[in-house]
Amino acid sequence: MRGVQPVNANFIKEDAGMLKKLILTMLCCFLAMNTLKTAQAAVPEEGYQYNRIEHFVADAPPVVEFFSFYCPPCAAFSGRLGVTQATEKVLPAGSRVVKYHVGYMGQFGEALTEAWSVARVLGVESQVEMPLFKAVQETKSIKSKADIRQVFIDSGIPAEQFDAAMNSMVVRAMTATQVQAVKAFGVSGTPSFIVKGKYLVRNNGIASATEAEYGTAFAKVVDFLLNK
Repeated sequence: MRGVQPVNANFIKEDAGMLKKLILTMLCCFLAMNTLKTAQAAVPEEGYQYNRIEHFVADAPPVVEFFSFYCPPCAAFSGRLGVTQATEKVLPAGSRVVKYHVGYMGQFGEALTEAWSVARVLGVESQVEMPLFKAVQETKSIKSKADIRQVFIDSGIPAEQFDAAMNSMVVRAMTATQVQAVKAFGVSGTPSFIVKGKYLVRNNGIASATEAEYGTAFAKVVDFLLNK
């Protein structure tokens, strides 16, 4: 019988080296596939993160937000979730989210639409927005139009300035614009963010691990739609 042939040590080293390269190659392929899947998953999809609205509004601002002071999620979007603020960071320079109030919700919905027109005309939206949310939803102190006026006064807006604006033609025109916009976009719920007059962001389609991350995740979808 022939003796056992000695194993070539160089062959063992080469075989081990090839195995190592194979393992590394497979690992790289695995990581690349996962990276690709993650990137694909991050791209917003119609029907998931956004929908096309039924009627395209050609002359719409880049981003329109429809809200109501009677809507708790709207208060959260402007408050603790920071959706409006995060969205404005991805808008073109000099642009802002155009916020329209929806008047068909709540006893004083129409009066609050007028009040929001006053806020926009006077440029005091940031001063009165959260106080109005609080008055409507938390303290429930809005029992009349006079109470709405008082919120402005308590927020530092002189009574005569509020009254002059409320009785002006420009506020009436602004109110009419808001009412017409709700109809033109077919708004059926709030908050509703519409991008480029044709894309509605799906609020429940935004994935985030925490509330703190929701606004940023929402803004990324808006940014994608702005560039679509």
